[in-house]
Amino acid sequence: MIDYRILSVADEEAAGAAAFYDETSPGIGVEFLKDLRHAITRLREFPFLGTPIDDELRGLVMSRFPFKVIYYVEPDSIVIVSVAHQSRRPNYWRGRIN
Repeated sequence: MIDYRILSVADEEAAGAAAFYDETSPGIGVEFLKDLRHAITRLREFPFLGTPIDDELRGLVMSRFPFKVIYYVEPDSIVIVSVAHQSRRPNYWRGRIN
């Protein structure tokens, strides 16, 4: 299993989504974070599992929530660029990579 890192803005997105879900229904935020961890574990095992977005980026839809993990693969790790809601502000995260 390869290593991973998550950009601070992506981490903030995940925390914000979890907080929103918890406000809506207590405990759902924890379920969101579990689903995110499951997606990251799958990507660490199978880095090219996500659907290609362009030459560099890939995206994996989370199992239970309408979010996509946007990432790219480095030789020894994956880098998570965004935890993006699937129907809000498409491609807003593109400026996060060089």
